[in-house]
Amino acid sequence: MMNKRRDMRVDIGKYLMSVEKPAQYLGNEINSFHKDLDSVKARMCLFFPDIYEVGMSNLGIKLLYAIMNKVDNFYLERGFAPMEDMETLMRQNNIPMFSLETKTELKDFDVVGFSLSYEMCYPNVLNALDLANIPLHADERGEEHPLIMAGGTCMMNPTPMEKFLDFFVIGDGEETMTKLAQTLVTLAGKTKAEKLEAIKDFEGVYIPKLHKGVKRIKRAIVQDIDNTPSYSEQLVPYIQIVHDRASVEIQRGCTRGCRFCQAGYVYRPVRERSLEKNMELIEDMLFNTGYSEISLSSLSSSDYTGISSLIDGLQKKYENKNLAISLPSLRMNTHSVDVAVNISGGKRTGFTFAPEAGSQKMRDVINKGVTEEQIIETAEAAVKAGWDNLKFYFMIGLPFETDEDVMAIYELVKRVTYRCRTIRRRVNITASVSNFVPKPHTPYQWHEQMSVEETERKQGMLRDAFRGMKGATLRMHPPKKSYLEGFLSRGNERTADLIETAFKIGAKLDDYKDNFSIWKEAMEELNISEKDYLGARDLDAVLPWDLVDTGVSKEFYIRELEKSEKQALTVDCREQCSACGMKKYIKECGSLTLDKK
Repeated sequence: MMNKRRDMRVDIGKYLMSVEKPAQYLGNEINSFHKDLDSVKARMCLFFPDIYEVGMSNLGIKLLYAIMNKVDNFYLERGFAPMEDMETLMRQNNIPMFSLETKTELKDFDVVGFSLSYEMCYPNVLNALDLANIPLHADERGEEHPLIMAGGTCMMNPTPMEKFLDFFVIGDGEETMTKLAQTLVTLAGKTKAEKLEAIKDFEGVYIPKLHKGVKRIKRAIVQDIDNTPSYSEQLVPYIQIVHDRASVEIQRGCTRGCRFCQAGYVYRPVRERSLEKNMELIEDMLFNTGYSEISLSSLSSSDYTGISSLIDGLQKKYENKNLAISLPSLRMNTHSVDVAVNISGGKRTGFTFAPEAGSQKMRDVINKGVTEEQIIETAEAAVKAGWDNLKFYFMIGLPFETDEDVMAIYELVKRVTYRCRTIRRRVNITASVSNFVPKPHTPYQWHEQMSVEETERKQGMLRDAFRGMKGATLRMHPPKKSYLEGFLSRGNERTADLIETAFKIGAKLDDYKDNFSIWKEAMEELNISEKDYLGARDLDAVLPWDLVDTGVSKEFYIRELEKSEKQALTVDCREQCSACGMKKYIKECGSLTLDKK
């Protein structure tokens, strides 16, 4: 079997000069692995169902690629969704979907694993299987086909994709995926059933045909991120990607408890990597990649206990190396401005804030924990420090929102603009407004989602208000895309039929084109009711994603929903335990930060 697999190579060389950005299909980037296949006993293709420049910006892909390829006799290759010009050539010339490193057909791997962090990529999974000549349905695949799996944040609700996948890895991937690689090597040549039986009790592994209706799946949780394998040998692409820099996760999890934020709940508890380990990892990463920019990544980077010491240490160590440091997420306070000033080195591009809501009422509803004066003070401090371009993120469609709350976005931006342009006239504020999607495993998982019509009405209110306003720009997320995201994120088994039908009609690469009419046609064909998926749900209803145990209890979510309606705040976990339920799995929850270890 292995010899047969090694011989199945796809020759794409003669087509590369006919497609855009041919370097994305080469697979020979700096730090890519090229193993002697005679020493390899098991192989997996890690497939990101989006285009290369997006997938290669994903830290999870870089991390798993680096650590899983350290497993003896195992080879992890990569795959990405082809751009339209390449797919056209592939279909015209019967070229099957292939891996980057060895151009092996997907169907010849032991496992094909999809990384799913955005629901609108679901049709791209089916497109990849279709291009690979692999049956879409798990129950239609035989021993001649690979096992098909998925992981990523979207799999906190695996139900919509169960029909297509053999198993899932839910939660943190480092330890479970490494164990999976070792097991595949040990069981090389065994049947798929034997392999599934061997991994069925791994933390975070969900196998529908073995587990469905039998047990809840506890998500995999890496307790000590200090002792996870190094991923300093990050891939360095030959073309520009969305986030073209080295990236280190300085901590995992968040303690703020924003009620709309799924990641804030499903990545609990907060776990900080030690200052020494972060410095060591960054030093190795910069040496191995040649990058001159490092992103200090986390859900709330400025909350990292040692953030000032980390930045000071990096600046001292690289003071003559012109190292750029970026922090993708900062809190709204003047301390964040001080941190930004410290890392900017005199360069002032843009400063981003996320008040999320315009009115104090709504910020209390969602437990944002920031006042209007703090927002304005932070903006003023940024302008005084030299920033001319400020970006604010807001949401509309939040629970308990009124039209007055929507218009408060305009009023807040107007006040910020006035105060900042008093300091310097050329300041420009960009208000970026997205549409709220109630996600599984949050206090709002039972809440109704705003319809397309209501979204358009509220967006129209803001558009009219901002028209002619000097010093401010309004940008809004497409209502139809949010509508579809809601269908897929809170879907059930029947959602699989919707995904498949939409794909067969023509839906794919939805992030780059408007396929809304295709999805609506699929809904009509299947007689799917909008209310069943976007409507409110009873608090005692069995939800499709209840099969996943994230560690946070449903009772806690209900308490948070009640507090939300009362506009009552829940304190930061770093200050006081809110009894979310995590301590039943991680007794040290709350003491995994540098100041408490």
